Amino acid sequence: MLTSLRTLIALPLLLAAACTDPDADGPDTPRSALPAPLAGDWFTGTLSSIQYYDRDTGQWQNPSGSGFYFVFDADGDYETGAVIDSTVGGCTLRLLGNETGTATLAGDRLTLYRHRITVHVTDSCGDDGERTQGESVRDVSWSVDVDGGGLEWLSLEHGDGSVERYRRWN
Repeated sequence: MLTSLRTLIALPLLLAAACTDPDADGPDTPRSALPAPLAGDWFTGTLSSIQYYDRDTGQWQNPSGSGFYFVFDADGDYETGAVIDSTVGGCTLRLLGNETGTATLAGDRLTLYRHRITVHVTDSCGDDGERTQGESVRDVSWSVDVDGGGLEWLSLEHGDGSVERYRRWN
């Protein structure tokens, strides 16, 4: 059942990836091939789907849960995003973020060349809005570890020592 559910959720992701090039309208930034241990779909949290933004139409979907994801293509493209739902005092705030770009790899150092990030906010007690930012570059170190249950975990360590951890989405 879990395998069928994962297939059902992952199928739209795979079809969208096959039909669109996330960087077709982005700047020409460096990229390098990414190894199999890094390439793939990663998430943390309780997302109902890791594809909630249609880049072709610019429409936001209606996810449930909260979490963060990374998708690294073997050719050096990446996409990352967030879904954050919060209800406090009768007000519901939802933040949806989507970032695309390219990556280069040198040993355990991963350089991410962001093309753009779009953040969409809805607030039942305030203002809704959308914000877009352009290019930036950041460096992280990466590693993939396997836990006692056989799950692969991607760790991205930032220069300040903070670490993001994502579980492989199979």
